[in-house]
Amino acid sequence: MERKIWLALAGLFAAGGLAQLPFAPARFGGVFFLALAIGCAGEWLMLGNREKHKTCRVLANVGRVLFGLFVASFAYIQLFVIGGGMHADPQAENADYALVLGALVNPDGRPSAALAARCDTAIEFLVAHPDAKAILCGGQGANEPRAEADAMYDYMVARGVAPGRLLKEDKSNNTIENIRNAREFLSPGDRAAVITNDYHVARARVLMKNAGLDALGIPAPTPYPGQWVAVRCREYCSILGLMLSGRWW
Repeated sequence: MERKIWLALAGLFAAGGLAQLPFAPARFGGVFFLALAIGCAGEWLMLGNREKHKTCRVLANVGRVLFGLFVASFAYIQLFVIGGGMHADPQAENADYALVLGALVNPDGRPSAALAARCDTAIEFLVAHPDAKAILCGGQGANEPRAEADAMYDYMVARGVAPGRLLKEDKSNNTIENIRNAREFLSPGDRAAVITNDYHVARARVLMKNAGLDALGIPAPTPYPGQWVAVRCREYCSILGLMLSGRWW
């Protein structure tokens, strides 16, 4: 019976992974699910040979423990991600700056759907707070035609934001660098709220706090329903990596 459960899990994860692979924004989720499928298939194989080989019996027990740890950690981190990104912090209304985190720029130089959603949320914030400014964060990745900050700047100016209200931080390559470099634009006493997609807010708030800034977040929506699973799988890996490397606290 146990072998059937592991085989069913392997098939379920494989189907979910293959369904996501063709869609670029969800591809990480596809790889994540296929890795789980391989692990479950390996557990099925070890259980089938545990009576013949002691090594298989040991590996089967190890596999159960690792999968249990995965399920527990995944559930804990997802509750943290969902709880931290559902609503804007009330104190964000008092922010002097909106720190807008970068995301992928399309091959044509325009913001991806995720990045455009962050820009749209930042525009709403600036309209509601005429004295506030935005710090646009993000350098140029290896697969991008231009810096993310430049793409955000052009997008927001084209939609009526005054150029003088936009500051560009175009050297960073990840969220930690986004926040660390953006801090250089702030003076003592300035308050900043981070704007990013809802699945990313919880991690960004922790990194804001670690950088000595207010842990205030304003969520932008996830652009595609099909991307919902993939981005949360990526957040799981990112947060777990920060925890294991000692950079989370």
